[in-house]
Order: sequence, then structure tokens, then C-alpha cells
Amino acid sequence: VQAGKHVLCEKPLARTAQEAKAMWEAAQKSGVKHMTGFNYRFVWISNWWPRGHVIGWEHTFVHEIAHLLDCIVNDRDVGPYGATFEDGYRANVVSDAVMLSAMTKSQVDIKYW
Repeated sequence: VQAGKHVLCEKPLARTAQEAKAMWEAAQKSGVKHMTGFNYRFVWISNWWPRGHVIGWEHTFVHEIAHLLDCIVNDRDVGPYGATFEDGYRANVVSDAVMLSAMTKSQVDIKYW
């Protein structure tokens, strides 16, 4: 991101929500295209493939990459069709809350900002 390169990062985006937010903010500041690998956004593609056929799921990853490249070439936003680093940050917030809830054996409220 600091080098001005477009980034596709697999989830989880970072080890913590704080790290993910820093990555998201850095990507926003640099102006590069950034995408988090949430292949389930492309799960509709698997309907084209026979059930149990592994290549169907692999095909969703190809569509993620194709979507990011299309956004770069045509200067389009990655979202809402593709997951941005903001989506990756939100997933990290939920993961952190689940971990905290398990460690403290209590209910945890989720706050994105």
C-alpha cells in the first residue's frame, strides 16, 4: 500500500481489528484499490458447477482476482460487489469480540468505530 500497489489480502485481514483498521486507513490514504478475499461474495458462481466439484470453489477465487483487476483497469470502486479493507476490518472486529467473549465467558458488545 505504501508503495502505491493495489492489494488483494485474504481474510482475516489482520491479527486484530486495530491492525485491520490501520491497514484500511493506509489504503484509503494512498488511493490504491484494496480488496479483502471474501470468496463467498462470489458464491453464486458455484451454481454453474456440479455439486461437490472442487473447481467450482476455485473458480470463485478467479472471479475475485478478475473483479479487482477490472476495478483497477476501469478505475471503479471494489465495493459493494467486492469486499474492501473496510469489510475486512469489520470482520476482524467481530473476530476480536468472539475471542474476548470466549476468554471472559461473557457477552461482548461490538463497536465498529
